Amino acid sequence: MVDHPARLLVCARCRTQVLLCSRCDRGQRYCGRICSRAARVDGQREAARRYQSSRAGRMAHAARSRRWRQRQRQREPAGGPAATPQAECGNFVTHQGSPRQPCDAPLVPDEPAGKGAGEIGEASPLAPRCCRCTAVQPPWVRQGFLRHGARRWPARVIDPCP
Repeated sequence: MVDHPARLLVCARCRTQVLLCSRCDRGQRYCGRICSRAARVDGQREAARRYQSSRAGRMAHAARSRRWRQRQRQREPAGGPAATPQAECGNFVTHQGSPRQPCDAPLVPDEPAGKGAGEIGEASPLAPRCCRCTAVQPPWVRQGFLRHGARRWPARVIDPCP
């Protein structure tokens, strides 16, 4: 018996519907790791853009450029900037590294050939299932979060007699 119905959510990035059982539901906003990581990269890019457009970001960028030009002047050979081969110039990365390759999708083990959907305790193939653990869920779902614990404030009591 399921203690709470599954939660139906819409991914905040790709707008797909996702069904999560109460055991797998941790307040997710995204359908999976791919959308979560892509949203994080987008957020980092937006934060970097905001910082670069601020006064502190412009000053930090100017100081970094100044230090880089000074290092280039110190490394410059006697023949001038034209004598510096292009192979010596390094690749400068300013963000948190290279993007990772997406992982392969996990495979769900096949059912044994002898089992059918008509057996007792077996759910139909069209029964709603959790997107994470693939557990069969009841046909009703919730769209909001579960409220855990007691209420913070006591209920407002209105005295019927003035």
